[in-house]
Amino acid sequence: MRVLFINPAMERYTRQVSMPLGMMSIATYLQANGHTVKIIDRTIKTTNIKKELEAFSPDIVGVSVFSLKSFTDARKVSLAAKAYGAKVVWGGIFVSLDTEFTFNNIDIDFISIGEGEATWLDLADTLEAGGDPTTVAGLAYKKDGKVIYTAEREFMDLALLPPIDFTLVDVDRYLGAMYGCKKTALLYMSKGCYGQCTFCFNKKFHRQCYRVRPVETFLKEVEYLMKNHDVDCIYFADELWCRNKEELKYQCNAFIESGLGFKWFTETRAGYFDKEDYALMKKAGCICVAFGIETGSRSMMKKIKKNLPYDKIAETFENCKAVDLVSIANFIIGFPDETEEEFRDTINMAMNIASTQRTFFFFMPGPGSELYEELVESGRYTPPKTFKDYTNIRFFYSPKPNFSQIPSRDLKVVRSYFLWKGFSRKYFSETSRKYDIAKKDIVDILKQFKGHDLRFAIQLILSSAYEFIDIFSYAHFFPSIVKKYNLKIDE
Repeated sequence: MRVLFINPAMERYTRQVSMPLGMMSIATYLQANGHTVKIIDRTIKTTNIKKELEAFSPDIVGVSVFSLKSFTDARKVSLAAKAYGAKVVWGGIFVSLDTEFTFNNIDIDFISIGEGEATWLDLADTLEAGGDPTTVAGLAYKKDGKVIYTAEREFMDLALLPPIDFTLVDVDRYLGAMYGCKKTALLYMSKGCYGQCTFCFNKKFHRQCYRVRPVETFLKEVEYLMKNHDVDCIYFADELWCRNKEELKYQCNAFIESGLGFKWFTETRAGYFDKEDYALMKKAGCICVAFGIETGSRSMMKKIKKNLPYDKIAETFENCKAVDLVSIANFIIGFPDETEEEFRDTINMAMNIASTQRTFFFFMPGPGSELYEELVESGRYTPPKTFKDYTNIRFFYSPKPNFSQIPSRDLKVVRSYFLWKGFSRKYFSETSRKYDIAKKDIVDILKQFKGHDLRFAIQLILSSAYEFIDIFSYAHFFPSIVKKYNLKIDE
């Protein structure tokens, strides 16, 4: 079968784009099993989709709907593919978790639910043999106005997946400077997370199933990228890197023994590792580690089922600092019914821990999460009905709707304050200067111009300007709120 994968263009995207690893992994697996594949990434370059279809003549077109910002282009390319006569299959986190919404807004053939490699191979083999695709596990389709789900597909053994074929994309377009490195690439070591966080989609999407790839496969990919594209740093895309000390030691020692000498950045859970573990990570090439703390309130942490060892959070950042490892603390504010006391606990923790960077995000009710279901069932949140409604969502910029007991303006000022402090600080090294992070963000924005038309460039400039002005204004023009929460970070 001839399978064309399309990564649709996104609206108002201001950051360096990353390699579409999920799509690349599926394409590589199909190719290794005898199918002909091609990837078109419209986040990199927008071309005439009709000409692309005619040139490749696909039997199946797979569209990855990774972001809410990609709905408009996803619809455009899908309608073109349907008109061409190809089977159209959507995949991705959102459409897997809100399948009925998707079918109500677009005429496509199937949705690939969850992990896609085995499902796609089964589908391609079945169609090639003239079989019935509705017998393939892991799919959803619409019949007589109703959404029908085929049998749930078990997760596959990641050892069965070959190393990703990077010739499927223009790798150099995805590489950017990060944390003192010149060329950083996105890769992954594991899939899933065993956590029960009520704000996260992972519990439903990955069914709390955590799986690790063979380290040898990962290192083959790193070696290829280093030799062919001068990559010097790897950014782990894992939902959770390493469950325990044994996995950490095994992977770090494998990185060291490989002799590749690459740098890397990852995210893991606070409170689970000791100073010696972070020292080993540093020795193995780690330059930065992020932690999803989410809240500084004991009561809120219990509500959202974060299940971190609270009393070891501060120690985690002290340990990172002691071994000269850059650390990032990520927080979420505006949780449903969050009180001012809980909000202040989060602010106080952010100001007092020894993290290099603190980042604040607004709570967003995402499909598939426990909190989303509770808000919808209680009538407190009405989900968007159309793609256009979703593309108008601005959770990144504003906590609307605000489900907490904190005034929205207070939430915006606190978030902007911490963002601006991070935005204007040195870039995590002795040789860096203030505003290096700001310069990097500007470079990332400029990189997005290549391959796109004037309309895209204008939208990008306007959205970037809006984001900058929004953060600057709320960080500087509300001194009473800054004073109210006694905001201060020692540089």
